[in-house]
Amino acid sequence: MMEFGRVHLNLKTVLLTMMMFKWGIFCSASSEKCLSGPCQNGAACVDTMDDYACLCNQEGVRYMGKDCDELYDSCLFASCVNCTSTPGTTEHLCICPDGFTGENCTEEIDECHSDPCFEPHSECIDQLNNYFCRCPSGYGGEDCQTHVTDCVDKPCQNNGLCKLLPEGYECECAPGYEGEHCEEDVDECMSHPCQNGAICMDGDAEYHCFCVPGFQGYNCEIDINECASHPCENNGTCINEKDRYECECLVGFTEVNCEVEINECESDPCQNEATCHDLIGLYTCECQQGFEGIDCEIDIDECASEPCQNGAVCNDMVDSYECDCSDTGFVGDHCEEDILECASDPCQHGGTCLEGVNEYTCLCWPGYMGENCEIDIDECAEVPCENEGECFERSDPSHWETDWEFNFAEASGYICQCQPGFAGENCTVNIDECESDPCQNGGTCEDQVNEYTCMCADGFTGEICEVNIDECESQPCQNGAWCEDGVADFTCHCPEVEPDVLPWGGHHCDVQLLGCMDHECQNGATCLPWFEYGEHTHTCLCPHGFFNDLCSTPTTFSFSTPGFVLIEVDVEERKRREAKHHKHHGSGVSLRFRTTLPDMLLFYRGDMENHLLLELVGGSLHAKAFSEEAELEVTFPRLASDGDWRDAEVWLSEEEGLLLIVKGPGCHAEGCTVEDGGPEGPYFHPSETFNHVYVGGAPKEFLELTVSGAGFIGCMEDLFIDSKPVLPQNLQNNDANEMDIGCSKTEWCEQDPCNNRGHCVDLWTSSRCDCYRPHHGHSCSEEFPAWTYSHEDTSSYSAYDIVESHGANFSVSFFLRSLKPDGLLFQLRRPSEGGDGLMEPYFSVYLGMGRVLVKSLPESSALTAPTFVTTGDKQLLEVEVHHGKVYFRHEGLRYSIGVVPEVEVLSGDLAYVGGLPGDDDSVAWGGHFKGCLQDLRLDGVHLDVDAWNTSLNNSEGLVYLPSGAENVETGCMSDNTCEVEPCHNGGECTITWNDFACSCPESFTGQTCETRVWCVSDPCIMGSQCVDLTDGYECVSNATFENNPVQYSADGSLATPVTSVYLELRTRSENAVLLRASHGPELLMVGLVDSSVQVEIHSGNSVEALMFSGVRRVADGNWHRVHVSMVEPESEASHWVITVDGITDASSTPEVTEGLHFLNKDEAVVVLAESFIGCLGVVRVGGVYLPFLDNFDPPQLTRFHKIGDGEIHMGCTSSPVCLLDLCQNGATCKDLFNLVGCLCAPGWEGEHCEVDTDECVSGPCVYGDCQDLLAGFECECHAGYEGLHCEENVDDCKEHKCQNGGTCEDKVNHYTCNCLDDFSGPLCQWPYPPLQCDDVQCDNDGICHDGLWGANCTCMPGFEGDRCETEVNECDSNPCQNGGTCLDRINRFLCICPTGFNSPTCDTNKQAQKERVPWLVIAIPLVCLCILLVVIGLTIMVMTARKKRQSEGAYSPSSQEVAGARLEMDSMLKVPPEERLI
Repeated sequence: MMEFGRVHLNLKTVLLTMMMFKWGIFCSASSEKCLSGPCQNGAACVDTMDDYACLCNQEGVRYMGKDCDELYDSCLFASCVNCTSTPGTTEHLCICPDGFTGENCTEEIDECHSDPCFEPHSECIDQLNNYFCRCPSGYGGEDCQTHVTDCVDKPCQNNGLCKLLPEGYECECAPGYEGEHCEEDVDECMSHPCQNGAICMDGDAEYHCFCVPGFQGYNCEIDINECASHPCENNGTCINEKDRYECECLVGFTEVNCEVEINECESDPCQNEATCHDLIGLYTCECQQGFEGIDCEIDIDECASEPCQNGAVCNDMVDSYECDCSDTGFVGDHCEEDILECASDPCQHGGTCLEGVNEYTCLCWPGYMGENCEIDIDECAEVPCENEGECFERSDPSHWETDWEFNFAEASGYICQCQPGFAGENCTVNIDECESDPCQNGGTCEDQVNEYTCMCADGFTGEICEVNIDECESQPCQNGAWCEDGVADFTCHCPEVEPDVLPWGGHHCDVQLLGCMDHECQNGATCLPWFEYGEHTHTCLCPHGFFNDLCSTPTTFSFSTPGFVLIEVDVEERKRREAKHHKHHGSGVSLRFRTTLPDMLLFYRGDMENHLLLELVGGSLHAKAFSEEAELEVTFPRLASDGDWRDAEVWLSEEEGLLLIVKGPGCHAEGCTVEDGGPEGPYFHPSETFNHVYVGGAPKEFLELTVSGAGFIGCMEDLFIDSKPVLPQNLQNNDANEMDIGCSKTEWCEQDPCNNRGHCVDLWTSSRCDCYRPHHGHSCSEEFPAWTYSHEDTSSYSAYDIVESHGANFSVSFFLRSLKPDGLLFQLRRPSEGGDGLMEPYFSVYLGMGRVLVKSLPESSALTAPTFVTTGDKQLLEVEVHHGKVYFRHEGLRYSIGVVPEVEVLSGDLAYVGGLPGDDDSVAWGGHFKGCLQDLRLDGVHLDVDAWNTSLNNSEGLVYLPSGAENVETGCMSDNTCEVEPCHNGGECTITWNDFACSCPESFTGQTCETRVWCVSDPCIMGSQCVDLTDGYECVSNATFENNPVQYSADGSLATPVTSVYLELRTRSENAVLLRASHGPELLMVGLVDSSVQVEIHSGNSVEALMFSGVRRVADGNWHRVHVSMVEPESEASHWVITVDGITDASSTPEVTEGLHFLNKDEAVVVLAESFIGCLGVVRVGGVYLPFLDNFDPPQLTRFHKIGDGEIHMGCTSSPVCLLDLCQNGATCKDLFNLVGCLCAPGWEGEHCEVDTDECVSGPCVYGDCQDLLAGFECECHAGYEGLHCEENVDDCKEHKCQNGGTCEDKVNHYTCNCLDDFSGPLCQWPYPPLQCDDVQCDNDGICHDGLWGANCTCMPGFEGDRCETEVNECDSNPCQNGGTCLDRINRFLCICPTGFNSPTCDTNKQAQKERVPWLVIAIPLVCLCILLVVIGLTIMVMTARKKRQSEGAYSPSSQEVAGARLEMDSMLKVPPEERLI
């Protein structure tokens, strides 16, 4: 860089000297042009002969040009072509072309330096931006790694012959192959030898042509005459074409074969809705009434007879006419009736019309006049309204309200609409606007004309003083505090700070609070610092359970046994702090509590006549205030006895009434509030007895006034009475005998004492298990016994005396297990009213068809439960009765099943379970119940069969023991169902609770092993599928037929006439005979005609054949099911129908025929596939299978067997159409049964997938250009759009740069900034109104320019920012490599490189340069040695040549050169040319 600087300085000196000579500086004359100061940027001006020269400043930013007004560009003096520079400096950078490097790109890069050639015998030759390798013998390629192949390596493929050449080898290929190594199979089809659209199939040195229809020959060159079959119908002329024919049809016929007679009516030639009749080659039109002509185009003129009278005009119409009676004075169809003038109601505005002779007279209402009362008299013409009031006529309906009924009797006169500020009939009264007291917030109103003025109080403004002046607008709060506006005042809310950082306080949040620096708050309390009257102090915010200034005193106490604490409230004692932010007035108690018991009293305040209490009722909080004048009650419905802490506040005052506030789980931070009373009343006046507060309970006489009736057991804390804290330590010992300081609780239910058989209930000091039925006991470890009824088909029952009355609301519940669908479960009886001693039933629960039925009185209907219960599983059932309405519970669901006549269960009634005694018949209720019952209850009373445990009976409540029982067994027992040996054919019986299961031998199945299984022995062969029948089996298979019929006979084994035929087929033959059965003249034939099914039946009793056809096409290569059957097979004769794939295809209606009796005869023959190409599956005649295999002897008596030796090809196969490989572009070939189907890969379509699908056809790109891809598309979105379909507008506001509170508005491919009033500019970056350069100071020598958006600073290199205040950190781009340290300088950077690296960016490795030296040490001696060997070789050659010349006696320089050239070729060394010696 120093050298370049010297050269640069010398160049400038030379140029300046030359310019001086040119301008005549060394002459004596002077131009004096420097007087105008043309030189800029601190340059010195020198006058010349007739011009001037500027000597640009060399310090700081450099300039150039005649006037030194252009930033200096050092690239103008650089020697490289591509150069970049920093304007205003001498720094530049040369961008070198490929192959050059160095500061000025003068050093050529040695590409051989990296040893790219493969060693050991190759040599690298450096070139410009390239290199090449000289390879040793046997190697080649760019880097000499490619082995050169010859015939030894057998390079010729496909039996090609390899020939050695001087420079390699050559392959002579066998016929049908080509290429350098005979690797390419010659495509003989490339010459397109196949003609007429045939497909060419390439082979080995040959080809084959597959002709399209219509051509034949080796190259498909022969055109087949398609007219040979005379296809043209109706005397059409056939013209033979290539691969087709064309029919020239006679007049009146069309279509391909002239088979369609042209419908001349198709073009709708007949006009005016005429009917067209088609004929051969012509048509006729049947016209509608009123039209005539060939095409019914002429409308008949019905006015020709002049039907209209009295000079009326006749208007002709379609098939009619109309008389226009206008201006005739007559009406009627022919204008024959005289008009009554008043009938048209000519009088307007409600006027009355008086009829005259050919005239009328109108009587007008006041306010109207004119011949027809059409003139509305303008009452406002005299301007009756004063003070610019607006006059409205009463007669103008537009001035009336829409729902007002207009009356012409009241339409005369006017109404004045006064201007604001005036009133009265004629707007003569001035209105007092202050009368409505419009001024708000204490403002004073001053009345004016049509307006008023409000004089506002301090802190308010606005037209009616409605605006509270925002004292926060001046932003008085400091240090990030937010301001809350008040009335003529403000409050600053100081921000929260990080831990260990002093918070802010003071009225403006401008004082750091020091009060908590050495605080002594205990028990996790939060210290709250504050500043008042110039002093720093703090407050301890105590957590729950602690109190006093340091939160050192616990407030928690508990009750483990019922009791209470009496607290006497001293109304004059107010020394302790009240609760912060206390919002409520009157008498109040607040506390926190925790308990698990649902019914307890928390506190009682007052006496019997006047009291306030809070208690738990059913787990919910209930507060009550009572006096002789009023009673208030509130309830918090959520569960509050779940063991969690909850806050409860109860306040009582005349203003708010009774208020209950609950905080805790399920409530928000402010708490859940429930209230009663308040300003609307009733009003409650607290008594002097409220000085007595009982906490945790109350005396007995007070407890009797509560709903819970029990004292509190649990924990309490934070007790406040009338906002005063009550500490447990301050209570006298004799007042707190049952109270303990602190809270201790055992979690009784954590260890599951109920053994997963019941729900554990925490009772605070103990626990209780509510057992799940049928379990019982303290820990639910015992189970109520089950009882078995009707064991081994005995008749059993149990009877119970009802000891207590249960009323009209009762329930019956029990566990049931049964498989018998019917039987009596429970029945209530009582003595009949006749006094005959009989017990009459009045309520029954029984089983019917597996469901529970409920019935009350005998004459009532039974109700049915919706679920099936006799499944053999144990299930809990319950029937509830509520005044006749019946509910059924099962598996957790409760169903309402209806209403029965209301009954009551009374003491002395009798209950029967499982049945009735022998004398009573239980058949009406399904007989005796068979199964098990457990835990039977009437309401909560157990109905047991035995006195199972006296002590347990007492613990479990009331038990009804049976007054009689018979054949009831203990436990749930099963009958011995295997005793009768129900399993047949060697089956093994297993008892499964009142049922059995048979394990059958392999060849039998069924519930009792009664059914023989034939297919288990696998009797079918050749892949056929075995199907079991009731009396044998069938071997079902598919078969392929190609006009090879098969005959069958049933040998008279069919027991009934044939009424159905079933076939499964797959074919593309449109005409075929599928099945033909015959015996003499009787015949059944099922075939295909034009791809549809046709049936023909000749029966013995019918003279004519029954023939009918379907319409569904079945010759489509798919499998189809065809069923031909009688509609009524039991009838002697019936219609027949064809069903295809389960859908009715055709019917023989109205023709009928009988069933086919002839197939029962021995000589009857059934022939399959007589003329058929395709596959057949299952074929049944009369339900009997026709087997394709006949080498088995099935056991069934009714069967068909094959006749003759006809072979059947098993399985369904078609032509190998996929071998032709017609599907293109990676498509999958699908065999569609003698037809090729191509499943195209994505992006392809067409019959053979030969067409590239253009996905852009549908225009998927909304705002973009679509580019079609294979199996897809790509949208090139227009600027500003994105998304798969370019449907989304890019949200340019996501990374917007709007400043100073400007809001971004998204546009297409750009955005705009909507600035606040105080800012402007594209990004709202400049203040508004714009600043001028007089008001702006640019830092760091920046230059200010006044622009469109105000003052703008142009910064010196190395600085940036609106005012050039920021120095650019050139180290941000991390220019220093290899761990170098970057030092930022003004407009440049400096890299401090680590050891081993140098260069401006530390990208040069010194060690790598050192490692090159040993390579040179080795290379230089090797080069010298090679040169020495060359010299020795040349010397030997020269001496040999001289000896040869001397021995021959002649000298031939040319031959010597040739010999020398051969030597050079062999040595691969370039020897300097020898001088020719003459």
